[in-house]
Amino acid sequence: MANRKKSLFIKQYGWLAIISSLLLISLTVMSQILQNASQFAQVYTSLLFASFVGIAVLFTMLVKTLQRLKRNYRNQIPGSKMTSRLTFLVSLIIGVPLLITYFFSITFVNKGIDQWFDIKTDVALTNAVKLVKITLDDQTRNHLKSTLQAADQYQNALSITPVLTINKLRKQFNIREAALYTLNGELVAYSSQTNDTDLPKTPSAGIFQQIRNDRTYAAIETLASVNQSYQIIRIMVPVYDIFTNKKYALQAVYPIPDQLSSLADTVRLSASQYKERSYLKTPLKTSFTVVLTLLLLLTLVSAILFTIQMFENMVRPLQTLAKGTKAVAEGDYSIAMPVEQNDEMGQLVQSFNDMIQQIARARNEIKFGHQQAEVQKLYLQAIIKNLKSGVLTLDKNMRLKTINDASNYILNADFYKHLGKPLSEVLQRDDSAHLNHFFDEIIPYFNKDTKAWSEQFTFNCKEGEKILLVHGSTLPSLDQKLGGYVIVIEDITALVQAQLHAAWRDVAKRLAHEIKNPLTPIQLSAERLHYKLEDKLDADDQKLLGRMTDTIIEQVNAMQNMVQAFTEYADTPDLEISPFDINALIKDITSMYQDPKSNWQVRYDIDPNCHIIHADAYKLRQLLHNLIKNGIEATENTDKPLILVTTQCLETRVLISVSDNGPGIPEKTRNWIFEPYATDKPKGTGLGLAIVKKIVDEHQGQIQVESELEQGTKFIITLPLNPTF
Repeated sequence: MANRKKSLFIKQYGWLAIISSLLLISLTVMSQILQNASQFAQVYTSLLFASFVGIAVLFTMLVKTLQRLKRNYRNQIPGSKMTSRLTFLVSLIIGVPLLITYFFSITFVNKGIDQWFDIKTDVALTNAVKLVKITLDDQTRNHLKSTLQAADQYQNALSITPVLTINKLRKQFNIREAALYTLNGELVAYSSQTNDTDLPKTPSAGIFQQIRNDRTYAAIETLASVNQSYQIIRIMVPVYDIFTNKKYALQAVYPIPDQLSSLADTVRLSASQYKERSYLKTPLKTSFTVVLTLLLLLTLVSAILFTIQMFENMVRPLQTLAKGTKAVAEGDYSIAMPVEQNDEMGQLVQSFNDMIQQIARARNEIKFGHQQAEVQKLYLQAIIKNLKSGVLTLDKNMRLKTINDASNYILNADFYKHLGKPLSEVLQRDDSAHLNHFFDEIIPYFNKDTKAWSEQFTFNCKEGEKILLVHGSTLPSLDQKLGGYVIVIEDITALVQAQLHAAWRDVAKRLAHEIKNPLTPIQLSAERLHYKLEDKLDADDQKLLGRMTDTIIEQVNAMQNMVQAFTEYADTPDLEISPFDINALIKDITSMYQDPKSNWQVRYDIDPNCHIIHADAYKLRQLLHNLIKNGIEATENTDKPLILVTTQCLETRVLISVSDNGPGIPEKTRNWIFEPYATDKPKGTGLGLAIVKKIVDEHQGQIQVESELEQGTKFIITLPLNPTF
């Protein structure tokens, strides 16, 4: 962890720290060089160029950093606004004092440089130089005068005894070195205070030329020894030999006092440096200004770069938190933010991770609860959807909330497209007009205090009359107030009809039993009476007896036929299921009704794909006979009566239809035509269609009737191809 932090620190601050440190060192060296600008001009120029390059690099880094910051700000990267705002504030806090210090420093340096080259200092140094020069010139003149005096005083002696005389002369006039030369530069005599065995250096030819021209030589010269250098006053004057009239050169070397020499050197050095710096006054100001400007830029740019990097490091945990918050907002609770700091920000990130873990656990628990609730909901929806009973729920504002397929089927409506709508709006639609009676029957119960109720009534729809058993109850809400209503609808038409049929079958059994027993004795008695009385009566009475006996026998036969119908309706023998060709059966039955003398026609239109079905052939034969006879009876008053039998095979079912072109069945009559003893014919028993319905039910099929007045009637029977019993 420590190595990672160290490498991260070097990556973030390394180059910036290195460049800033090198620039600071360079500027420090440049400030020192400015004190001896003439000696280190080349080094100063190199450092100045390097400093400009370093500042340019820092500016490039700053521009790139600001561009990145601007891009992050535009892209709304978390923390970019705070970094920009804090960077601007810190730049102001640092920049304003720096600029103030910079301008004061520039002013102070310029004034200081100007004070260095004050006119008084210039005059003082000039006067000091002049004073030193005057002093030295005065000493030089005095020594020249003394030398001329010595040459004049010892002129004769120098011609006779030059060696002794030069030594005496040196001592008398306090000369450091005395020498006598010929005009060719040959040393004639020499004397020195130091008793130095080394001969003096021969003066230059120019000096001897001056002597030849009868001129004197007086100058201050600097001599160098092994350990030090020192200044002397060299005097050379012409001397004449009185005997030969030959000219010689007398040299006298006088020492300059050390204190005077030191002061003279100091004055000259100071004056020289002053003139040099005075010459460099303007470049010096410029150089100091450049150095201070570079220092200002270094400080300001480095401070801004360090500040931006520091604030980016500070807001990095906020960016991490923002990233985590966004992920959480998108539903990702598995994210874990890295904790990179051990300060309060690190604690904040850790707290965020803990919070996310707690939220994730709570979310998983809630999700599990929702899943369980959803499973229960789907389970209940599946149960409700597959219930044969219709289910409707209304909220407290009478809006449809829940329905199932059975409710649509029972009430012959499509409630799915009305979900969420008020019941009043649903009932106003044209396709829902038949529902008004249904809700008129049950809505009064909603206004009562009873929580549960039941009601049975007849409901009229396009399919006919249905007998409905309706249960209702109120639904509680979370605040224990009224939450809505639930309505359970059961179509008990088939049950009621089955009960009626069972009752009628019981009645039919009893009637058949009670009627069948006396019919045979009645018929036999009538026949016996006719046989016994026929010979004993006259012709008229015989005719009357015959008519009465025939009437009794005819009515007994009719009663026997009715008893037979009762018996067929009441008996429920087991079906004899076997495979047979339905098309062949229909052809066989319809052929029985092909009578050229009759005015009606029985035709068939069969599906060639329909052949073998599994059913009771005898029962189906009876069913078809009943329907064809019913059609013939219905078309008695039709001009061209026609009965048409058709078949159509589907995947698992066969459709058999028997239609006629009779007057049709009134709508009210359709509701009870399959009930026993329901007939509108004067000679009918009312059991034909009831027996048909019974046979269809025994085969697990369905029968429907379609009829329009003056258009005819069509019975459609649906039977399974392979029923399971």
